[in-house]
Amino acid sequence: MRDEFLEVPIPEPVKKYQATGQDATFGRRIDPIQQLSFLSPEEFESFIELWTFYFLKNKYSKVVRCGGSGDLGRDIIAYYPDNGDGSIKWDNYQCKRYKDALTPSDIWIELGKCCYYLYLEEFTLPSKYYFVSPKGIGTKLINLFENPTKLKSGLLKNWDKKCKMKIREKEPVDLTSEFKKYIEELDFSIFTFITPLELVDAVKDSIEFSLFFGGGLKRRREVSVPPPADIQKNESNYIEKLFCAYGDAEKTVINQDNLEEFHKFKNHFNRQRITYYAAETLLDLERDTRTDGEYFVISVKDEVLSNIIDTVESSFENGFERLKAVTDRARLINFAAHPLQGVVSSDDSHGICHHLANDDLISWVDEDDE
Repeated sequence: MRDEFLEVPIPEPVKKYQATGQDATFGRRIDPIQQLSFLSPEEFESFIELWTFYFLKNKYSKVVRCGGSGDLGRDIIAYYPDNGDGSIKWDNYQCKRYKDALTPSDIWIELGKCCYYLYLEEFTLPSKYYFVSPKGIGTKLINLFENPTKLKSGLLKNWDKKCKMKIREKEPVDLTSEFKKYIEELDFSIFTFITPLELVDAVKDSIEFSLFFGGGLKRRREVSVPPPADIQKNESNYIEKLFCAYGDAEKTVINQDNLEEFHKFKNHFNRQRITYYAAETLLDLERDTRTDGEYFVISVKDEVLSNIIDTVESSFENGFERLKAVTDRARLINFAAHPLQGVVSSDDSHGICHHLANDDLISWVDEDDE
């Protein structure tokens, strides 16, 4: 029996999945890429239409979903903005929802339709012809897309078997010498694909992510920006109202110059700036990264205002007491019915109160206070 033992290296710690509140209530969300496979062919086409329209809106001016007979082999047509020369520039998104990754046999008919109707001048040559599938593209097909010459040869080789009797109902489309020459001269580099990961990645930071895939929005930003040492110009209004509230409580003038003399208010003041900037990072995130971000920025501020306004309008001994009561009320707001559920924290709703004050929608000092 050996008395020596091999030294086994200690494995690296595995980063644990950090559950959200929704995970605890409803269970962990199914991976969005897997969810693409659950969509019916019609639902998948609808998703690609929305995906193209919402997330490529800076690229395209118009998106049209064809579908059905008469589409000439085009599912989603995305038009580029008019460049002024009268030409029509467009891309095609061909949706193929199969149980497995696409193979060459799955696309010959689509390539054949495109070539045939281009030959008949039914439409102009697209800039790109994208294949999209919930299961992605198989290795053999990827290799063909990377080699347009082989892709073209494969279509010609498989024409009689895969295309001849399937392009026009009950009428063959023969590969005549003229038509074959047309295909041979056609630029096959326009044919390419989009992966499921690309589809999901484009929507991960959008408000539509939860609409498509459920499970709530991506968790809020990981790092809050600390307030700058110097008070910024955009803070002046709510800060002036803070000083008014402090002065109303002490029955004296309190401002930035003498704040150090009031220890309680100084600490409170510093905390308010932290929450203001916490809310600022939330509002910036929504405005900059979410589709229709400005709408949700406004709606979350409206949600806070509607929850605190009765408290704002109640009677208090002084403005400081009103300020504390209102921000305490804001921290209790339940955003369960709001699209930003799981994103807004108590610090955010507290800080939004100061954004509302900054917008002159609320104030802390009321002439009717006792």
